[in-house]
Amino acid sequence: MLAIQDIWPSSTAQLSNDERRERLQNKTRLIDLQLLSVAREAAEFAASDAWEEDGFASPIDWMRFNCHLTSTVAANLIAVGERVGELPESTDAMVAGRIGFAHMTAMTRTADAVGASFNETAMLEKAEENSPGKFYYICRHYRHAADRKGF
Repeated sequence: MLAIQDIWPSSTAQLSNDERRERLQNKTRLIDLQLLSVAREAAEFAASDAWEEDGFASPIDWMRFNCHLTSTVAANLIAVGERVGELPESTDAMVAGRIGFAHMTAMTRTADAVGASFNETAMLEKAEENSPGKFYYICRHYRHAADRKGF
């Protein structure tokens, strides 16, 4: 049986550690930018009737089966795509590489949850200072503070 390294040899074997770090950061940034592009298209797709033409109950279901995603990933892509135009500071920060798509997902879901009381500037500052995992919990606290009964 072949091992993965026999099928897909490391392309970083000859690189220095600094080069490896830079390459990994650049690749994940490209993935984040691709995800932002997919999110925009997912929102446009959700707004169309293309998924309905194929007999699916929702655009999320269509994406689950046809894009091989979980329902959470599909829903997050649609949510980010629908809100990206309403979060210009966060979008700019993501394009500049100061935050990632995971931050953008937490930001979007928080903006959806708290509505008009959402403060993008304050939340973006927190996103830039924290890992996506930590930022997710900051967003949960923000939601609770914004609407204690609804949370």
